[in-house]
Amino acid sequence: MNTPLKPKGRTLGEFEPLQPAEKKLLAACRDGLETVIAAKRPEDATDENTVRAAFLRFLALGGDGLAPVHEKGVQLQGAWIKDTLDMEGADIPHGLKMVGCNFEATLVFRNAKIAGSFNLSGSQLPGFKGDGISCAGGLFLRQGFKSTEAVRLLGAQIGVNLECSGATFDGGEGDALTADGAVIKGGVFLNKKFTAKGEVRLLGAQIGGSLSCDGATFDGGEGDALTADGAVIKGGVFLNEKFTAKGEVRLLGAQIGGDLACDGATFDGGAGDALTADRAVIKGGVFLNEKFTAKGGVRLLGAQIGGNLECDGATFDGGAGNALTADGMRVAGSFMFRKLKQKVNGVSLSGVQVGQLIDDTDRWGERIRLDGFVYDAISGGAPTDAATRLAWLDKQDNDDAGRNGGGDKFKPQPWRQLAKVLREMGHVEDARQVSIAFEKRLYKANLIGQTPNEWGWLRTWSYRQISRAVHWMFGVLTGYGYRPLRLIFWMIVVGLLCAALYWVAALKGVFSPSDPLVFQHPNYQVCSPSYIAPVQPASAVAPAIQGAGNWYLCEKLPEEYAGFSPLAYSFDVILPLVDLQQENSWSPLIPTPKSIWYAELFSIFDWKHFTRLVLWFEILFGWLSSLLLVAVVSGLTKRREE
Repeated sequence: MNTPLKPKGRTLGEFEPLQPAEKKLLAACRDGLETVIAAKRPEDATDENTVRAAFLRFLALGGDGLAPVHEKGVQLQGAWIKDTLDMEGADIPHGLKMVGCNFEATLVFRNAKIAGSFNLSGSQLPGFKGDGISCAGGLFLRQGFKSTEAVRLLGAQIGVNLECSGATFDGGEGDALTADGAVIKGGVFLNKKFTAKGEVRLLGAQIGGSLSCDGATFDGGEGDALTADGAVIKGGVFLNEKFTAKGEVRLLGAQIGGDLACDGATFDGGAGDALTADRAVIKGGVFLNEKFTAKGGVRLLGAQIGGNLECDGATFDGGAGNALTADGMRVAGSFMFRKLKQKVNGVSLSGVQVGQLIDDTDRWGERIRLDGFVYDAISGGAPTDAATRLAWLDKQDNDDAGRNGGGDKFKPQPWRQLAKVLREMGHVEDARQVSIAFEKRLYKANLIGQTPNEWGWLRTWSYRQISRAVHWMFGVLTGYGYRPLRLIFWMIVVGLLCAALYWVAALKGVFSPSDPLVFQHPNYQVCSPSYIAPVQPASAVAPAIQGAGNWYLCEKLPEEYAGFSPLAYSFDVILPLVDLQQENSWSPLIPTPKSIWYAELFSIFDWKHFTRLVLWFEILFGWLSSLLLVAVVSGLTKRREE
C-alpha cells in the first residue's frame, strides 16, 4: 500500500539528525511543556541553542505521527532560530510562544492564521512581515522585544490585545511599525518605555480598547512619529507620563471613545506640526496639562470634543506659525487655557464653540483669531472686567481687531459675543463698556456709513461723512445708547453755557419783550435801546432812570410782565415740552438784513446775529436731544444689543 505524500517540511524524517535544542523542543511539544533553552536571549548561535526555522515551522503546523504536538502548541524560550521562519498562508492550529529568542532572519507570517495567541516577548528579529495575519488571541511583542527592521501588520486581525510594552522597534530607513487597517478587538499598548525609531502607523485601524502610549518614545526621523488617521478607537488615547514624539503625531479624522490624554507629554514637530487631530471625534476630554510641551503647531480643526479641552500648565511654541489651530472645533465642556508657562502666540479659534471659557488673559500672546468663537460663560475665576477682556480682544491682528482702519476685514463678532456673555452673566456695566468700545472700533475701522458703489463717488463720500459725524455725536451724547444719562448732562451743560451767553447779550441790550403791548407802549419807551433822553435845562435836576435803554435792566418795565431770566430762558428753549414763560415773552433784537450777501454773512460777528444763531442751535439741540432721550430710554436706539 502506498504511503500518502506530504508537503515538504511536514515529516520528522526530513530533519534528522536533530540538534540538541531541537530534541528538547520535540519532547516538550509532545507533553505540552515549555522548552527553556536559556533564561536570557542568546547573542550568538551554538550547537546547544540553535533551532532550525524549518523544524520550528514543522512543529507549529502540528508535527506528524512520529512527532505529535500538544494542544498547548509550541512554547520555546532562549533559542537561536536559524534561517527564515516562513509561515505565510499557514493555518496554525494552536498558539505560538517564542520568547527571548534571537531570529537570524525576518519572520514571514503574511496571511497566517493562528488559533491562539502569538507571543514573541523578549525576542529579537530583523523585521516581521505579518500583513493579513489573524490571531484568535493576542499578539505579544513586549518585555524587551526588539526588531531591527520594520514590523508589518497591515490588515491584521487580532482577537485580543496588541501588546508592545517595553519593546524597541527600529525601522532602519523605513517604518518602525505598520498596522494600517488592522482590526484589534482589545487594546494597543505601546507604553512603559516603548521605543520606536521610524514611523508607527495605525491608519484606519479599529481598536476595541484603548491606545496606550504612556512613557513611550517615538522618533519618526524625517517623517511622522505616530499616524492614526481615520482610526476607530473605542477606548481612550493615552500619551502621558513623559511620552515623547519627534515628528508629527497625527489623529486626523480619528474616532476616540474616551479621552485624548497628553499630560506631561513632549511633542516636537520640527519644522511642521506637533499634534494634528483635525476632524477627530473625541467623546471624552482632551488633556494637554502638567508640563505638556509642543514644539510646532497643535491642530484641532473641526474636532468634536465631548468633555473639556484643558491646557493647564502647558507650553505651546508654534514658532513662526500658529501654536494652536482649532477652527470649527466643538467642545461640549470647558476650554481651560491657564497657568501656561509662557504667552502663546498664534491661537486660531475661528468658528469654535465651547461650553465655558476658563483662561488667564495674560497668557494669550499676539496673532489670536477669535472670529466666530462662541462660549456660553466665562468661569473658573477668569477675568470678566471690561478693561481686561477688551485688552484680550485687542490681541487679534490689526485687520481682525479693526485697528488702522481695518475696513471690511474687521471682525465684529468677538465684541458682540463678549458683550452678550457678560450681560447674561449679570456683568451689565462691563457689557456696556464692551458695547461702547465696539461702536468706537466700528468708527475706527471705517465701517460707518457704507453705501452701494452705484451711488457714485460724491454721494457715497457725503453719506459716509455725514453718517460718521452722526455716529460720533451719538457716542459723545449718549455713549451709543448705553449711557442715556449722559445726554441729560450735555443738555444741562449746553443750557448753562447758553444762559451765560444770553445774560451777556441781555446786558448789551439784545433782548426785548415779544409782546407789542409792551414794547410799543409810550410809557415804556424809556426801556427801548433806541430811547434818547430829552435835553434838560441846566438848572433842572431829574432823577436818573435805572436801566434806561435796556429792556433787561429797565425799572420802568411793568412788574406784571415776566422779567427776563437768562437761565430760565435757556432751559425754556432747550426743553421743547416745558413752558417757563420766557421763550414766548422775550426774543433777541435782529437788525434789518444787509443787501450785500457777504456783508450779511460777516454780520454774525455782532452780538445780535450771534445770539440768534446760538438760539437756533439751542432749539435744534433741544429737540434732537429730547427725541433722542425718549428713543434711548425706550430702547429703540440700542443697536446691536442682543
